[in-house]
Amino acid sequence: MELEMNEAAVRPWYREFWVWFFLGILGMGVVSGTSVLFIGINNAPQMVTGDYQPLGKVLVDTRERADRAVELGLSAELSIGGNLAELVLDANRIDQLPDQLLVRFQHPTDAQRDVSAVARRVDADRWQLQMGSVQPPERARVILSDLQQTWWLAGRFSGEVAGQIGLDPERL
Repeated sequence: MELEMNEAAVRPWYREFWVWFFLGILGMGVVSGTSVLFIGINNAPQMVTGDYQPLGKVLVDTRERADRAVELGLSAELSIGGNLAELVLDANRIDQLPDQLLVRFQHPTDAQRDVSAVARRVDADRWQLQMGSVQPPERARVILSDLQQTWWLAGRFSGEVAGQIGLDPERL
C-alpha cells in the first residue's frame, strides 16, 4: 500500500505546471528578441539629411547652406514634363552661377529610393535635366545645389507635377 502512495505523489517533470510556465516565459523572450532583431535588420535607420552638425550628442541645424543661398538671392522654379525637367533660377548675380547644378529627389523614409542628377545650363537663367534615367519617387524632397553643395534650395515634389515646384532656401 505504501508503494502505491509514493507513485501517486511523484509525477514526471513534464506534467508539472511550473516547468511549462518558466519555459513559456523564456520562449516568449526568445521570440520577441528574434522579432526585434529581424525588424531592426530589415528597417535600418536612414541617414539624417539636411544641414546638420554634431554638437555633443545631438545634431544641430546650422542652416549654413540656406543662409548662403539667401546671400546669393537664390530662388528657383522646377517644371517637369515627360522626360525633361527645367529649372528657372533667379539670383543677385545669375551669371556667376555654375553651368551644372545638382538636383536630388529624397524619399521621405527610404534612402534607397533617393535619386540625383545633374542639370546643365541652356540659357542665362535656365538649366535642363533629362529625366529618362532619373525616376523620382512619388513623394520627395527636392534639393537643388551647386556641385560642391555650398548652397541649396529645397521644395516638395508630389507625384505628377501640374505646373511648377517652387524651390527656396530652406528655413525650418
